[in-house]
Amino acid sequence: MTTTTPSPSRAPGGAGPLAHLTVLDLSRLHPGAYCTGMLADLGADVVRVEPPGGDQLRAIPGAPAAYHRGKRSLTLDLKHDRAPEIVRRLVAGVDVVVESGLPAALRAQGIDHSTLAADHPALVWCSITGFGPDSPYAGRAGHDISFLGYSGLLSLMAGDTVPPTPDFVLAVPFGALVAVVGILSAVAARDRTGQGRFVDASIVDSATWILGEAVARVAEGGQAGWGEAANRRAYRAADGRLVTLAAAEPRTWGAFCAAVDRPDLADRVFVPPEEQDALAGELAAIFATQPAEEWVRRLGDTAAAVGPVLTVTDLLDDPHVQARGSIVELGGDGVRVLRTPVRFADAGGATEPFAPGAPPTLGEHTDGALTAAGFTADEIATLHRDGAV
Repeated sequence: MTTTTPSPSRAPGGAGPLAHLTVLDLSRLHPGAYCTGMLADLGADVVRVEPPGGDQLRAIPGAPAAYHRGKRSLTLDLKHDRAPEIVRRLVAGVDVVVESGLPAALRAQGIDHSTLAADHPALVWCSITGFGPDSPYAGRAGHDISFLGYSGLLSLMAGDTVPPTPDFVLAVPFGALVAVVGILSAVAARDRTGQGRFVDASIVDSATWILGEAVARVAEGGQAGWGEAANRRAYRAADGRLVTLAAAEPRTWGAFCAAVDRPDLADRVFVPPEEQDALAGELAAIFATQPAEEWVRRLGDTAAAVGPVLTVTDLLDDPHVQARGSIVELGGDGVRVLRTPVRFADAGGATEPFAPGAPPTLGEHTDGALTAAGFTADEIATLHRDGAV
């Protein structure tokens, strides 16, 4: 089993359930960033490798704070002739390696699981890719909307319409979360057996996993989706804002009808498809009579299953977000970020504090990480001079 000792240049913190793990992050862009970001938030020492010029996420406003807080930054040109040697020496001191991109991207450099695990059998190596290395589509390029399309999710989100392009990534975080589960499962197995694992996390597979119920229905000859229902959709209120209605069973539907003084609608909870549009029209007319805030005030705490459609700006001051401590400041510098949604408490109910460090500057921990990997000061100077780091 790999045994690691955090170096003096380790990122601030050292607390959390994963404080015993060191992770070498060779990934690119959002898939690996979500994954190693959660590992770092849970206490792991994440050494993030990025090209000497910085990776593309540094150019995206908010991304470094969102994904790379509390990590260490080591610059390394993975195409440099010295890169395989450097990675091998870094790997000798870590528990987990995370990489993403096309499956063969690092293999040509001798930077792959099968090569490195020969010397480090306890190594856990996670590869996050769009399709997985054995997929016939493994070499195809794509981004989040591509993966949504391949996964089947977009078809159920869009129905028969041309959907708007999502203004955020959706499939990628699913892939990252599955990668975290795979990594922690592999670490747990390694702790018992001393043997590491290769973790294959496909973004498309992870997104399709959400459709387990739909796939089972279709396999049995049924329909994939639940169908459009007037009592399970969003409606526009008098002030133009949206509210959600999820009164799709007799209890919640009855509560809604009573709350809006429309007992005549109580027996229409399960109207056939051809009547859904007419019912939706009646509900739209009801919601158009009051502003969204008033509907939420009147119905939010009842069993009517009515709620707001919050904007990201709304979240900053939302009572739920504030009560849960879901948004925190980084190092008191005024930068606010979402915390990882996992909470921990002891037997007495006391919760563990969450105080992530600021995102690292480019290459901030390069020399310290190399020193911890056994490089001498002269070797490090040579690597800088040769442009390897």
